[in-house]
Amino acid sequence: MSQISEIRAQLRPHLGWHRARLSFVALFLMALFQAKTVNLAEFATVWGGKAAEASNYKRMQRFFRSFEVKMEQFAKMVMSMASIPQPWVLSIDRTNWSFGTTHFNISMLCVVHEGIGYPLMWTMLNKQKGNSSSAERMDLLDHFEAVFPDGSIAYLTGDRGFIGKPWLSYLMMDKPIPFRLRIRQTDKICAGKGHPAIMGSHLFRSLAIGETRVLPGQRWVWGRPVFVIGTRLDPKQKSRKTSEGNS
Repeated sequence: MSQISEIRAQLRPHLGWHRARLSFVALFLMALFQAKTVNLAEFATVWGGKAAEASNYKRMQRFFRSFEVKMEQFAKMVMSMASIPQPWVLSIDRTNWSFGTTHFNISMLCVVHEGIGYPLMWTMLNKQKGNSSSAERMDLLDHFEAVFPDGSIAYLTGDRGFIGKPWLSYLMMDKPIPFRLRIRQTDKICAGKGHPAIMGSHLFRSLAIGETRVLPGQRWVWGRPVFVIGTRLDPKQKSRKTSEGNS
């Protein structure tokens, strides 16, 4: 019970919930650490107390069915408790989860600290598969900046699916956000007006394994001027190209 009380005491200043709700969340977190899964049926087997597994399972169902999570409240709590120093490194990614027979496609924004990504903002995509649109990513970052208006961003990272002219334009214009985004080896890279657009795989084909090359000056990728770095990975992986933008 001392662990439950300690967790409850840590949560109370950030959430302002009543004792019963805080106790439930504390018990839920303890079960999560033990079960190491998000399956509620598994949670019920390690839930504390004298109630039967079926009762614990129904209790969790009632909680999540009736309780609306406020994203902004949790995001502020995570940043406060983690004490992550600024400027922050952000990561945007997409993940799929299943809850019973229901599938969720989620666009996620995390802050990265010491190799760990802390989820802060997310959007439930209205499609079972596929990446987010540029507009959905823009909305996610706009929401982040509204919740953390004084936050300083070191840079934003993203995989090969998070690229495109509208998206790069958003990151580079108005209030620029520095970024480090992977691009596909088939994406075209151009030195400027009058120069041919060449696939990244061709530009970096001479690299040895583990070798990195920084292309001089800015290059045009997806209609925007960026800095481009290429690295050849080990034989089991493909060459990687990264475009970078600086404010």
